[in-house]
Amino acid sequence: MIRLMSPKRATKVLERYDGWIEDVARRYDIPSALVKAVLYQEMTQMDVLDPVADVAVQIAPRYSRDSSTGYAQIFGRTGLAAVNFAVDRGLATYESLGIDAVHRLDAKSARDVHKVWLKLHRDKQANIEIAALVLLMIADEVVGRTDFESFTDDELKLVFTRYNADVDYITSYGEQVFDHYERFRGE
Repeated sequence: MIRLMSPKRATKVLERYDGWIEDVARRYDIPSALVKAVLYQEMTQMDVLDPVADVAVQIAPRYSRDSSTGYAQIFGRTGLAAVNFAVDRGLATYESLGIDAVHRLDAKSARDVHKVWLKLHRDKQANIEIAALVLLMIADEVVGRTDFESFTDDELKLVFTRYNADVDYITSYGEQVFDHYERFRGE
């Protein structure tokens, strides 16, 4: 498969958004290396089918499709769940996330999922911020807490794995992202 972003280009994107990533990390009390590791992994794995899937979502009748999108490759329904997680816990508001919502977003509403997908697709900073929220949501779900500094290596690997797959065991994806995390943590 032809990759759309080289490791060098992904690194340049991380450098360009470093200030934003650091700000998001401070706001949500999450190590910036976690966010960078996921972003790097997702960006370097994008292939030629990713833009095709994005176009399909944009032209789908009645908002019936979803795909992963943006630097963090987040599905609309996953982004919606993470946004609701943050809103429910008082970490953010729809307004602070730049999402126009007059009611609580509903994962069963194709229109609400599409609204979040469009935000993820069009707004690079929102995509990065919601990636941090996805990590928080997953950590709460699989480990039962979000104090990342206390996580064991295996707990982090499981959180990284769940970012990519709905499984309860560590995969090679989780191992790879953990390796990136170690590298970014050392910088």
